[in-house]
Amino acid sequence: MPDGSEWNSARQVVAYPWIGRLAAAGLAAVRSASPPAILALVVLATDPPIMPPDLIRLVVIWVAAPSLALYLIARAYAVRVAASVDRLLLERHGLRIEIPFRAIVRVVPWIVPLPEPGLSLQMQTGRRLPYALAATDPAPVLEALAAAGGAAAARGAFQHPSILYACARVRTGTWRWWHYALKFVLFPLAPAGLLFNAHQHIAYGGTLGEYYLFGLRSYLETFALYWITTVIDLVLWAATWRLAGECAALLAAWLAPARAAGERRAVEIICRLAYYLGVPIVLVRLLGC
Repeated sequence: MPDGSEWNSARQVVAYPWIGRLAAAGLAAVRSASPPAILALVVLATDPPIMPPDLIRLVVIWVAAPSLALYLIARAYAVRVAASVDRLLLERHGLRIEIPFRAIVRVVPWIVPLPEPGLSLQMQTGRRLPYALAATDPAPVLEALAAAGGAAAARGAFQHPSILYACARVRTGTWRWWHYALKFVLFPLAPAGLLFNAHQHIAYGGTLGEYYLFGLRSYLETFALYWITTVIDLVLWAATWRLAGECAALLAAWLAPARAAGERRAVEIICRLAYYLGVPIVLVRLLGC
């Protein structure tokens, strides 16, 4: 652990060896590309249709499992980064690397921010440090490095499109648990209730048809199944728009770096409209209202 007045405050990042980053980037790509693929399969597969157990299985295999693997890899490679006047420190249990700033020629941000935004350190030997640093917000790492004595190496990295993209994304704010609860637990109750009510009329002739025929337990179990399925469908819908939005924001940061923040705000607005307005529109068309 960094100690004493020599080192500034440590920051948590992930230090990927090349094989670790390759694996993590592949998992992140699979996780991001799977929601639109699964959603397309749900829409197009009508004979036979994708049933709820099949949908849950697809999400677990192609979204939840890669997410868990990504989390475990990031935990395994997590380090604390600190800087002194003339050195950069990477440290975790069983690993301690001190790098003189004079040995760092350049900080090279990743062109593709997978599994998240990051940067590599170009050394005087012509090679890059075997560990590349990744963080949701790489700006504090760059700032600490520049302030501690590595300004020459960090020069130019702040204006790199992938760093501007990452900083603009961070400025949109951090989601808390209640944001997710509102979006993916409470909001789906409305479309789930409409679909459930339509099912009750079609299958049992009225809103309480299943309740009168089979009792409260069967009635509630059917509603729960509709709600769970709706939650999964809306998560896939939101993830599909999010993938498109992130790709657009990254492309915009490369084409117009000075407008990265404004383009990010536009992406966030479009994603919200696609969810909170797009879902009711799709539902109205689906039910023929």
